[in-house]
Amino acid sequence: MVDEKLEPSTAKMMVKGSADSLNSAFHLSYNTLLNQIRCEDGDPENLLRNSFYQFQADRAIPDLEKQAKMLEKERDSMIVEEEDSVQNYYNLLQQHKSLKKDVRDIVFSSKYCVPYLQSGRPICIQCTLGDESQSFTVEDPVTWGVIVNFERVKSLSEDDSSRKSEDAKFTVSVLTRCVVSREGVVKKTIKIVPLKQAGEPLVVSVPISQIKGLSSARLYMAKDLLPLETRENTLKQLAEFLARNADGLPLDPEGDMKIKSSSYKKAVRRIEALEHLFKKHKIANSPLIVQKLKVLHTKQELKAKIKSIQKTMRSSTALAFKDELKARKRVLRRLGYITHDDVVELKGKVACEISSADELTLTELMFNGVLKDMKVEEMVSLLSCFVWQEKLQNATKPREELDLLFSQLQDTARRVAKVQLECKVQIDVESFVSSFRPDIMEAVYAWAKGSKFYEIMEITQVFEGSLIRAIRRLEEVLQQLILAAKSIGETELETKFEEAVSKIKRDIVFAASLYL
Repeated sequence: MVDEKLEPSTAKMMVKGSADSLNSAFHLSYNTLLNQIRCEDGDPENLLRNSFYQFQADRAIPDLEKQAKMLEKERDSMIVEEEDSVQNYYNLLQQHKSLKKDVRDIVFSSKYCVPYLQSGRPICIQCTLGDESQSFTVEDPVTWGVIVNFERVKSLSEDDSSRKSEDAKFTVSVLTRCVVSREGVVKKTIKIVPLKQAGEPLVVSVPISQIKGLSSARLYMAKDLLPLETRENTLKQLAEFLARNADGLPLDPEGDMKIKSSSYKKAVRRIEALEHLFKKHKIANSPLIVQKLKVLHTKQELKAKIKSIQKTMRSSTALAFKDELKARKRVLRRLGYITHDDVVELKGKVACEISSADELTLTELMFNGVLKDMKVEEMVSLLSCFVWQEKLQNATKPREELDLLFSQLQDTARRVAKVQLECKVQIDVESFVSSFRPDIMEAVYAWAKGSKFYEIMEITQVFEGSLIRAIRRLEEVLQQLILAAKSIGETELETKFEEAVSKIKRDIVFAASLYL
């Protein structure tokens, strides 16, 4: 290896570099918990206490305490004159910013603003000056531009056919004044600046969230904006229009855009009340207000960091693990896996055998009779949702009967997740439900039906290696289900699972080597 091609820095890293840090990814699963409860001398609490994860968490606490103390010291060293009054003003500014965002979100939702995004309409947009002091003023730094066109943003993860047009996101192409700075050959940054400032007239893509206002007027737009002179003339036309109409003749949200939302009216009234308070506030007239607000803002950020560290310290203690243990036991009792005396029930015996898939959802499907009522090929296809983790873009939807089975799986998963949430287990219900993916259901169904490997590769966009790995994991889950069915005396299901294994365990997928 040590030849002329080896860089000195690489060689130094190999010989003198430090090893990658080893961090425990241990988490308490229901399978582990049930197996601990089932054992006579099993003590899940002791298992958690003596885990490498807990050891690392305990070892990290002194460093976290030291970090928190340093941040507290830094926070306490910051002194703001008339802090109570500045704090009051800061809170009012934050409220004002939040309310303006609420109003803007309503007015510039696709439902209301898309019909007005016509070419030639003057548009008020936020500048990208990068000046932090502007965030501590009532007015945002804005400039004007002219709409060229707009387009809908297509998300890769979403199914566009299922989304309403009013929920879709849009970007607007705007002709405005910009400053272009280049770093090296490739990297360049474009900043939107006020019209009077020096810069180039450029057409930039702006998200709807950056729009601050729409004019009721329309200016003449040349069809070809490639020549620099044409763009300059359009911006001159815009500047003349603004000289005559300083406010830009804004569209009236209620009169022109027909916004009748009660939440909009309520937010507007609160903004007016706040702006009245700003005029009265004595601090607002102080010349040092921006510096004071900056210091106060830094203090607030330090407080947030300290809280975050303290939360991490609390969650890494053995007590937090104990709370999680209690919550998970509550889930098992609610779903009938263990009794109140911690005796493992029939459901619990099944879940004890399943470690390669989500044990609770799979056990629920088994006891609901869903797996018993379907054909072997359909069952194998449904079980593929438990082992497939990758996210496919534009994956084909499975056929109607398979889609119906997938809906049953989603309903069961949602019910299991809701029970966990009610029992104080930290879980995002929708993320949990969406973790079961139907992307390879069709391919696995065809494989169980006896199709050749090249035929199933035509059905799906998945890489060969990923599909082989998924089918192998699926066979592992089926082997665990065979043991689970045997443990509760379900001979019919046991036979069904064995038949499923014989149908998928064949050919190139289970060859010892792909070169054979």
